[in-house]
Amino acid sequence: MATQDNDAAFDRIMESVGDDGPFQKRYNLIFNVIGVMFFAMTVVNVLLILTVPEHNCSVPGKDQYNISGIERWRNLTLPRELNSRGELGYSSCTMYNISKYPIGTNPNEWAFDVNDTIPCIYGYEYDRQYFDLIPITEQNWVCDKELYATNIFAFIRFAEVSGTFILGQLGDRIGRLPVYLISIAAAAIGRTFAVFAAPHYWLFTGLAFLGSCASNTGFQSPLIVAMEISKAENRAALSMWQLFGWTTGVCVPPLILWWNRDWIWFMLITSVPCFLFFCMPMYNIESPRWLASQGRYRDCIRQLKKIAKVNGTRFQLTEDSLKEKVPVKEIEKTFGIASLFSGWHMTKLTSLLLICWICNSIPTFTLFLLSLQMGGNPFLNLFWQGAVELPAYFCGQLLCDRIGRRLTNSIAFIGSIVFCIPVILIIHHSGNELYVTVFAVVIKFFVCLNYFALYLQSFEVYPTSLRQTGTSFGIIISNIFGALGPYIVYSGTNYDIRLPFVAMGLIGLIGFVISIYLPETLYQKLPDTMEEGRRFGKDQAFWSLPKKPKKLYTEEGTKLRPYESIAYESQTE
Repeated sequence: MATQDNDAAFDRIMESVGDDGPFQKRYNLIFNVIGVMFFAMTVVNVLLILTVPEHNCSVPGKDQYNISGIERWRNLTLPRELNSRGELGYSSCTMYNISKYPIGTNPNEWAFDVNDTIPCIYGYEYDRQYFDLIPITEQNWVCDKELYATNIFAFIRFAEVSGTFILGQLGDRIGRLPVYLISIAAAAIGRTFAVFAAPHYWLFTGLAFLGSCASNTGFQSPLIVAMEISKAENRAALSMWQLFGWTTGVCVPPLILWWNRDWIWFMLITSVPCFLFFCMPMYNIESPRWLASQGRYRDCIRQLKKIAKVNGTRFQLTEDSLKEKVPVKEIEKTFGIASLFSGWHMTKLTSLLLICWICNSIPTFTLFLLSLQMGGNPFLNLFWQGAVELPAYFCGQLLCDRIGRRLTNSIAFIGSIVFCIPVILIIHHSGNELYVTVFAVVIKFFVCLNYFALYLQSFEVYPTSLRQTGTSFGIIISNIFGALGPYIVYSGTNYDIRLPFVAMGLIGLIGFVISIYLPETLYQKLPDTMEEGRRFGKDQAFWSLPKKPKKLYTEEGTKLRPYESIAYESQTE
């Protein structure tokens, strides 16, 4: 109850300084749209430059033996094998041991033992139609080093896990602003200095780890600040604006690399702008709500005056009066992640949510990496994969508010399964690249729809004292299992291109079965205490659908929101 009173009191304070004024609009535009756009570029740029293009052994001697035509030379020197699409092509990593055989003046008389092949001792030739100067082609991270890029992808996922675990907790301890600056610094430094480290694999991997360890907190910190200084009605819109910045940041880098083709300039163009956000102290802010909760009233007053000045409002609240209005509240005692498993029912909810997070994370990362290997223009493939996210989130918001979170989540899993099937059936047939790309984009649409519903469910199922911990824990566990994504893609590119879609279909089936057992959270009063969390959804009928509450007004005629109406009814019964 004290928590609710404090929140209500601070809401009134924010109204007095302006909770929907020029300061909020400026902050949101700079840090939640433009800032997120540049930060998203640092998330995806390292993934782009680690794409493995088609390659074969480089065999010298074509001119020496007077062989005309590169195809004829390849026919003579490279063995044939089936690729991941089931097509017969030249071997990527072996060549005939031509030095062992006498070579006469007539190349047509050459004869090789099909079993007498050797590795590419003279280097490699790459298909440079799309990818020219990248670490893979410059350092030859192929064949005996073919897991180099895959392992970096896995390290990136573990970086996100460790960074979310450490920085996520620091956000509640040292503040949102310091964590945001740490996140920006890690991303900018890690990605910028990577351009000098490609010849040193482990140094490059370490910088990739550094650049990715703050991937989640770089988005969360400015959004939390924006929500804590804005009125409640604007919070959904703030989230959508950030998703717009994220989608733009995902779509732009492929086009830049397609245009520039040099990975060093590409990394600098997409990473250096992050340093600009250290140069805007006059526009940045620490959350005054968080400062008040920590008893730092003087700092809180300073931030509130900063907001009031830009919003053109008068602010005369003193430190003593602020302390009286918003006393430091007594926080319900919890035990961090262990509290997520307190009691059978909460353990069940946590386990169900974790499995759903895993079933969402693996296809998300797999689709991103696979879009570069599906044939056709990889840059356009990735562009459309990113562009579909925004309509998916809009659709997710609409469906979640109409038919509920649980049904939306289940439909999303079913949709991803259904559209994996035609890809499995046609991807081995040449000429179907466009159809495969379209189906992959549709699968990505359902994966994003699933993410939106799942994020809401995670936020709404847990009690207030565990809400951020529970959501962060789901992201951490999903990122750990998301490290399987690069190896799923590796199985597709090296063995059979259908395997990733088979895996995603099976994962989606598991997610669908699990998702239907989650409780519906639409129109439900969010749990405030641990005891309420242990009972949340326990009495819901399995086939129940969300229904709007009938009573939307108090006896005094005050209009209530749906979740307030439920609370009001429970108090008056």
